[in-house]
Amino acid sequence: MKIHTSALDVLEIRKAAQLAAVTFTRFDLKGSRKRAQGFDIILGGHSPRRQNGGEDMAATWDQWGHFLGTLFDLDPEMVTPYYENAEHFHWMTGGRFRDFDIADEHISHKWGRNGESVSGSYHVAECACGAIQRWLARGTWAEFVAQHG
Repeated sequence: MKIHTSALDVLEIRKAAQLAAVTFTRFDLKGSRKRAQGFDIILGGHSPRRQNGGEDMAATWDQWGHFLGTLFDLDPEMVTPYYENAEHFHWMTGGRFRDFDIADEHISHKWGRNGESVSGSYHVAECACGAIQRWLARGTWAEFVAQHG
């Protein structure tokens, strides 16, 4: 995953990984057109699934969420391919990672489609553990915020 930031350094990213109980399969410093610097990261962790194209076990959704949530707390304007900023991240993950404890990690979520919003502008999936995912049905995050802000 590519992370674009103007506020984070290598040490802060390593600390976030330690808190999320993950390892780095890849951790490269890259340039960024969006922020001062970019990092290209692949995390290893507790998932029962292997990483794409690799032999290492992947990080779980909760491990990735804890890792990214920690980074978004430090840099709310950080950008990834999936999340435009901290507000977007916490909305998409149902706020699960605001005060997440890795002891509450669910190794393998089983997502069930829970329908869509009343307005039909986004969809929701839920796991039996209570975790939820949201994603936009159409438009951009900026448009959604402007309409529902």
